[in-house]
Amino acid sequence: MEKKKMGLFQIVMLSLGALIGSGWLFGSWEATKVAGPAAIISWVIGAVVIGAIAYNYVELGTMFPQSGE
Repeated sequence: MEKKKMGLFQIVMLSLGALIGSGWLFGSWEATKVAGPAAIISWVIGAVVIGAIAYNYVELGTMFPQSGE
């Protein structure tokens, strides 16, 4: 069995994903400085929107239960 290796593209994409993934944590600090307490309301609104999108993916996943080979 041959060993799998990561290429430059995979490493760059993994690093970019880590940067974007942690960016929202630092973004909350900036949002609080700019918007004050209204930043909490914006996070709640964003959570509702993301929840609706996630619900759509759940429904699609249950409609097509077979794996995509």
